Amino acid sequence: MKTYFTLDEDFEKIIKNYFTDKKILNIKPISTGWTNIVFEVKTDGGNYFFRFPRDDFWSRTIVKDYEFSQYIDGKTDFNTVKLNLGYDNSRPFSVHKKIEGTVLADKMDSLSPEEIKNVSNDIAKFMYELHNVKFDKDKIFKTDNIGLNLVDFLDELLNVHVDSKDKVFWKYTDFSKKENNCLVHGDLNSSNVILDDNNRVAAIIDLGFAGFGNKYFDISRIIGRCPDSFKQEIIKSYEALSKNNLDYNQLDEEIDVWKNIDNSYINYMKKIGIYE
Repeated sequence: MKTYFTLDEDFEKIIKNYFTDKKILNIKPISTGWTNIVFEVKTDGGNYFFRFPRDDFWSRTIVKDYEFSQYIDGKTDFNTVKLNLGYDNSRPFSVHKKIEGTVLADKMDSLSPEEIKNVSNDIAKFMYELHNVKFDKDKIFKTDNIGLNLVDFLDELLNVHVDSKDKVFWKYTDFSKKENNCLVHGDLNSSNVILDDNNRVAAIIDLGFAGFGNKYFDISRIIGRCPDSFKQEIIKSYEALSKNNLDYNQLDEEIDVWKNIDNSYINYMKKIGIYE
């Protein structure tokens, strides 16, 4: 049985079947979706995003995104999006109300030094709070079919989607010395941070990669995708919150790993025609 969606589906029908209590005013496809087929839907009760997974891996990931979002809701000082799951012929898709704001990626080059400091402090605070959420591995939500350990998740992601020649680096990545002792976002980058009109963090989105890991996964992910002005502020804020210095060598190692993952995945997306 197919667990995912293809571009030739009747998405208008699926969306209308989901909304029985709202009037749909407009359905607009969002072309940037590469893990999911994405639509923004305007209704008389607000705007919503629908995400329809493109293959079996992302179908399982979208359920994980929902479950992790539910699990950490209210456990940090930041909005992490309240997801709902819908199903079409047993195929899951996610729905959430639009959070007003602008992604950090679109604003980072225009922020003042003071705004950079504020945003960096917010990001560091979110990471610190998430990394210190108390949890019991035996009692956290269960996902039967996809890894909660971030390294296992990434391993499947690369094996499923990336050519062997583009993931040679993965064979030499040594995670044995890195204790997986906290909850992590897993894909904390500037496109998953939403700023409000005052250029403060309004929400952190997209928890499909989230799970067990170590703090360096998240810190290296965000600073590796930001200008140096953010990098230093984020590190300084995280160290102040944790009252401990970070291992800069480990940060650099993780940044290199994420760069390799990004580059290998860009090659994959070019191959299937999603990324030009």
